[in-house]
Amino acid sequence: MNKFELINLLKDCSIAMNVPVLLINQQNKLIYRFPDSFENPPKVLRELHRSYIEESKKRPFAIQLFTDPYDQHLFLYPVKDQHGKDQVIGVGPFLEEEILRMHVKNNLIMNGLDSSLEEQFVGYFEQLPILNQVQMNSIKGLLNQLLPKQEKEVKNVWDQEKIHKQYQNFTQSLHSYSDMVASKQKFLDLFKKGEESSIDAYQQYQEKIAENQDVRSRKNQMIRLVTELGYICLDKGAHQDEVESLCDFYINFLETKDTIAELISLELNILHSFLDRIRKVDDVPQNSPLVDRTQRYIFQNLSENLTLRVIADALNVNPNYLSGVFTKENGVSITHFINQQRIKEAKELLCITRHSLMDISMLLGYNSQSYFTRVFKSMEGIGPREFRQKYQVHE
Repeated sequence: MNKFELINLLKDCSIAMNVPVLLINQQNKLIYRFPDSFENPPKVLRELHRSYIEESKKRPFAIQLFTDPYDQHLFLYPVKDQHGKDQVIGVGPFLEEEILRMHVKNNLIMNGLDSSLEEQFVGYFEQLPILNQVQMNSIKGLLNQLLPKQEKEVKNVWDQEKIHKQYQNFTQSLHSYSDMVASKQKFLDLFKKGEESSIDAYQQYQEKIAENQDVRSRKNQMIRLVTELGYICLDKGAHQDEVESLCDFYINFLETKDTIAELISLELNILHSFLDRIRKVDDVPQNSPLVDRTQRYIFQNLSENLTLRVIADALNVNPNYLSGVFTKENGVSITHFINQQRIKEAKELLCITRHSLMDISMLLGYNSQSYFTRVFKSMEGIGPREFRQKYQVHE
């Protein structure tokens, strides 16, 4: 994998996983980062991370998780470039929970640092994504699949000739590159407009590139599709947490599929889901920072026991004030909004998984299947079992 291909892969990973990505050269200098808006850590943290980079090089082609005294996490993956020089891929940093100003003050004191650094540290930590343990494990699994592996040496000239012949056969089987680019652009243009015909355009594009694909190649292509569609939805103004949640779900769920037929069926569902998000962009209101934080907390903890008191405590605000502001801006109470999001997730699970109603109700934070069924029926007009029978994707 050359530098250009690696950078494109890292950019896709950053967009799909909502984490910063870094590429460090042999001299431990940063040569690429995404997103560009990501602010460099304070000097003391950079020096700390340099020691982790050196340590990681002892285990090339192995994903290693480092955690610093400030509760930042960083995946490091040492590789070799096409010239045999050392490089280190970084995914992160990220946090497991929000770091409050009080924690920053305590950390500065405990580490003997000047209190004048407080604002710099607070501003830096505010930009870091917050991931739970499940998300961290998912990222590690995806990186294991996507990042370049140590190449095996070609043993003799016969192996080289065999590889060359296979490459020739592959290139001869491809459609014209310009045709593929035009076909993909047609799909993207239609998708951005929310056109139903974008589905047919994608299938036509897929016919040009999917010859003799194995399951792993198809999965990698679908990961790129989910990433690209998610990025377009965000660019159009879709709610960030909802899009990120959708991307995470599909990227993880497609790994459970074992056949091309299953992946094709899931791919169609992915296209419809993201198309639906694009069409609803105009209906999404602009919220205040407090309501944005509230919605983000709800999306990140949808499977937990969510109440007004729990959310208010987590955001350090008065429950009555939070309830009033949220209802005024959204037109519904926090409890109703939580149920809306849970039922939206439930509909996805009912359509494309075989999870039992009990499993789905527990997964989405409901205390019992009967209560989940009542809420579902009150919002959708039919029960979850009837909804599944009517809309389930059959593989």
